[in-house]
Amino acid sequence: MSAGERLRQKYESLKGILRDLEKLKEDRNFLGQFKSPLEFVDWFKAYIDPLLSLQYEIGAQWILTADVKNVVAWLRQGVWNEWAANTVITRSVNDYRDLIDTEFMNVFAQQISDECRHYYIRSKVLKAYGGSMEGFQPIKEWVELFDFPLQCASRRKEWPYFQVKLTSTLQVVELTSVYHHRGVHENFPKNPKLWEEPYREASQMFVETFREIEDDELFHWSIAERVWMKYATNPEVRAEILDCAGGALKASMEARIRRVELAEKHAI
Repeated sequence: MSAGERLRQKYESLKGILRDLEKLKEDRNFLGQFKSPLEFVDWFKAYIDPLLSLQYEIGAQWILTADVKNVVAWLRQGVWNEWAANTVITRSVNDYRDLIDTEFMNVFAQQISDECRHYYIRSKVLKAYGGSMEGFQPIKEWVELFDFPLQCASRRKEWPYFQVKLTSTLQVVELTSVYHHRGVHENFPKNPKLWEEPYREASQMFVETFREIEDDELFHWSIAERVWMKYATNPEVRAEILDCAGGALKASMEARIRRVELAEKHAI
């Protein structure tokens, strides 16, 4: 059984968490029991922890058996992902600036800068492995994932719900990325195939730069925490959070497993 098949099997066993989030967003009594936004944020992170752990496992299992062609395929999708993430944030603050709290404009600007730098970093690592973006077509599940933030946020184009729903999609995806990339970079040194010449220098670059990306993604997740801490004061707002966060979790799980499946086949 391939890594992709094992991971998909594990994911199927955890789908009950996503189904529960769908039900809980309609349960105003449950959502009203939290005494503070902080208590709600802590509950959310703890409740989805099995899915976050699986994101780590997706990265770890894949990289332990990957070859250079596999890494090149994975990186090609990653370069496109940075462009797509930047596009979502830029469109959000440009097209919907009247619905963005000015208190958070500076952190969104920082995220735009980070995504641009990540695009450069990933492209540089891809080139070091002898790869390029020539002929690349993004995986359908990743296109759908990056379409989802503005789709979900646009369900309620009013203050403060648009921003709450926006951060409950894109930044939740960033949280899953923290775990996924941690799984990749912590286990990368354990794969001897990736440290053979002439790719040893490229692999060292991979490990060093992806730790930097992981740190940035943790900051991006903190944007959601800040927004939720300010606005998740009542059951209605918390329901809107779960509406988008649940969809973002589902889309990110399916996109990452699909990426592993196709990378294993060198089909990206």
